[in-house]
Amino acid sequence: MAPSAQFRTWSLAVLAMLAALFFWSVVPLFLEHFTHRLDPWTVNGARYFCAAAFWLPFVLRTLGGMAAPACRAVGRAALAPAAAHVASQVFFGLAPYYNNATILNFGCRLSIPFATLFGFWLLKSERPLMRSGLFWLGMLCALGGFLLMFRGGFGTDSTSAAGMLALLGFAVAWGLYVVFVRRNLAGYPAHLSYGIVSLLTCLGLLALMVAFGDWRELGRLGPADWVWLALSALIGLTLGHVFYYRAILVMGPIASEGGMLLIPFQTAILAHILLGERLAPAQWAAGGFLVLGCALLLRARFALRE
Repeated sequence: MAPSAQFRTWSLAVLAMLAALFFWSVVPLFLEHFTHRLDPWTVNGARYFCAAAFWLPFVLRTLGGMAAPACRAVGRAALAPAAAHVASQVFFGLAPYYNNATILNFGCRLSIPFATLFGFWLLKSERPLMRSGLFWLGMLCALGGFLLMFRGGFGTDSTSAAGMLALLGFAVAWGLYVVFVRRNLAGYPAHLSYGIVSLLTCLGLLALMVAFGDWRELGRLGPADWVWLALSALIGLTLGHVFYYRAILVMGPIASEGGMLLIPFQTAILAHILLGERLAPAQWAAGGFLVLGCALLLRARFALRE
């Protein structure tokens, strides 16, 4: 590839990464908006319904060009990732009702060490990392920062014990989800695998919405709220993933995953400007330790691959 073409390819990948980071940093602000209007089960079901409506034509067109056995095979492969994704979205949907937007995105980064731990269990290629002292240092920093952040938030309106449990549940379920995706769906195109997982996740979340949510409140939303609901689904569940996969194809998963550590700080700035949210100095320090721990984990993985 010519130097000019390579520079253009990398420039587009960096722009895609920045777009994904921006989209995912504003999603918690949308979710905070709906905490005063809808219950978490209804928000989850409605958002994933919008996302599934977007992905359905792509999935049907791709499956239409495949043989029946191949269609059944990709459907079976998507079941485990979809189940873990449903669990992660349940916790993520509950989290904004007990945490502010800034705490939400800091806490979500705890999924990185859990993804690594589940990788030890399910992916043989990840197990040599267990012998890395840098990995265990990063794990201690991440877990310590997480606990310090919530300890500093008790007694304030930024978090609660329920909020801590919701984010911990999300981190565990999301870590399992990404490992299942790598193990089960690595051989399929990204738009097909994520599209099928989205459709299966939508079915699960809609069932939970009907069982536990007050879904009739959707009929009382005004046009502006429907626009915000659909927009949160499109940028958080469709465009964000499209841009993220684009970055992975060029920059690789390590560099792309490392860029995710910028999300909490972007959210913190936007939440301060738009919602007036503030963290105590101790919480900022704890968040810094959490992000440092995750960065050390990524560095340990990168060193192992080298």
